[in-house]
Amino acid sequence: MELLRFTLAQIEAFACVCESGTLTKAAKRLNKDRTTVSELLEYLELDLGYKLFDRATRPLTQTPQGQLLYRQARLFLHEAEAFSRVAKQIPDNIKTQLTLCYDLFTPRALLLRLANQLEAQQIQLSMIACERAQAERWLDEGSADIGLFQAINRSVNDHLHWRAVSSVSLAVYAKKGYFPKQPVPLLHLASQPQLMPFRDLSPSLAGRLQIADRLINVNEIALLKGLLQQGSGWAFLPEHFAAERLSGVERVDTEMGAKGLTHPLVALWKPGMIGAPVLALLLNAMEEEG
Repeated sequence: MELLRFTLAQIEAFACVCESGTLTKAAKRLNKDRTTVSELLEYLELDLGYKLFDRATRPLTQTPQGQLLYRQARLFLHEAEAFSRVAKQIPDNIKTQLTLCYDLFTPRALLLRLANQLEAQQIQLSMIACERAQAERWLDEGSADIGLFQAINRSVNDHLHWRAVSSVSLAVYAKKGYFPKQPVPLLHLASQPQLMPFRDLSPSLAGRLQIADRLINVNEIALLKGLLQQGSGWAFLPEHFAAERLSGVERVDTEMGAKGLTHPLVALWKPGMIGAPVLALLLNAMEEEG
């Protein structure tokens, strides 16, 4: 069956005449001239092959066919209005799916609470663990929206902005008995292999985290924990990893004291990639949860 070709303007004109009773009143409601409304109806009737109104009456009365079609026309216009509302909202909802990059040291509880806060705002958050250098490339290219990484005490590239939003506490962990005497001198730490969750460290970050002369780079957390349990080395790890809960692993007291080390976390983003309200929501949520 061949479909009829009609326009939204024709359906609007038809429904408005049904409700107004005259072409003149309908034209005023539609902000069109009377001739235009009359032509819209005539072309619609021509395509349909039957009359919609008895033009011999004043006000105009619908034919039986017109009465049946009016109900469908009103339903159609309701759908058109709904479509219009959705279409107008789309520009504000483009960034309802965001991608956040983070490093292994980022507290997982913070990420989970952040995702939950954003979900309450109808924003879905994808989270990808990666090296900071990779994240900066993705942010610059627009493949990611925001990053959460340890501060490296250097400026980021000219295209990215940053802001300190939280911090992470780190401590030394090792297999029980790996260091028989505690507190362990830094010189003794330096003489044993250190498990490092990063492949590339900036000089400033390496100066704080890299103590041993021999490093075993392993950026997969499950493997790192396995090496820690079998005594392949010691590790400087975030306290939120709760490495002391691993079988046979303990937190090591060192010359640095029981407080360990606190390091700031910074948010990175490219200006213009996230709308100001959403960016403010993200940054405030990170600071609140940090």
